[in-house]
Amino acid sequence: MVKRFICLDEDAKVISVRLGAEILEGEIESTTGECGQIRQTDGIFITPEPALPTEPTIADKINYIYYKNRGII
Repeated sequence: MVKRFICLDEDAKVISVRLGAEILEGEIESTTGECGQIRQTDGIFITPEPALPTEPTIADKINYIYYKNRGII
């Protein structure tokens, strides 16, 4: 019988999903949880919100220069 195993990192984030007959070291058997999801203390997996960039992107810089030259800023 094929079972489903996942591996979590130190932040309880799913880093791998594997199908197999036997569990390997560091894995847990789970029918839910996909790569990138975070396991909460109640066992439910959530998909985290994407991190917002802390630095302005190239597009932000170009828009700033464009609007500054137009006198809007």
